[in-house]
Amino acid sequence: MSFFPPDPPMPEQDDDEPPQPRWWQVPEDELPVLIPASEVLAVTDHVAVALVAVAVYSDGIELRIQRRLRRNGIAIEDWNELTGAFMEHMGFGSGNPAGRFRVGVVLADGTKVTGVSPFSGGGDPMAEPEGFTLSRREQGGGGGAHAYSSGDHLWLWPLPPDGRIEVVVQWPAFDIPETRVTIDAGSVSESSARARRFWAD
Repeated sequence: MSFFPPDPPMPEQDDDEPPQPRWWQVPEDELPVLIPASEVLAVTDHVAVALVAVAVYSDGIELRIQRRLRRNGIAIEDWNELTGAFMEHMGFGSGNPAGRFRVGVVLADGTKVTGVSPFSGGGDPMAEPEGFTLSRREQGGGGGAHAYSSGDHLWLWPLPPDGRIEVVVQWPAFDIPETRVTIDAGSVSESSARARRFWAD
């Protein structure tokens, strides 16, 4: 007789469940094209925010951002308080809204897109939004007694125009004012044409 009880039966799956809309997340069936774009977006004595990669899919791009925290010699009590604040203020909607991490982009044609959930405007959440959206997927984080890190994947949909993209960040909880860094995304349309599907169907 096994030590562990038998697993409960799996719930029945709805075979008619619709797929996630393309504008809401990166395509699950595509291998993106990575373009060489990495920049430090902001840095203080304890915090650094960087763009570490840009992945181009057939109908949008993903900006991969890392946030790093270092102890830098402060007392353990202060470090514990700092890491608590770091975790509290990571999300767009978590923690004190006045201190939360914010991110947005300005596209080559001057269009401004902020990191706000497309669902926040109400209405039908499955309806395709007008214009560009910037959706966030937190990639988790971790650390120890001397450093902590977390990441975000930002899905910009649909494909932006070719050329430069200005990335704008702000993190009031860590005294990071509105900071702008411009990256050259090159020919996004050309890169998107080279994204490959894993499955033909």
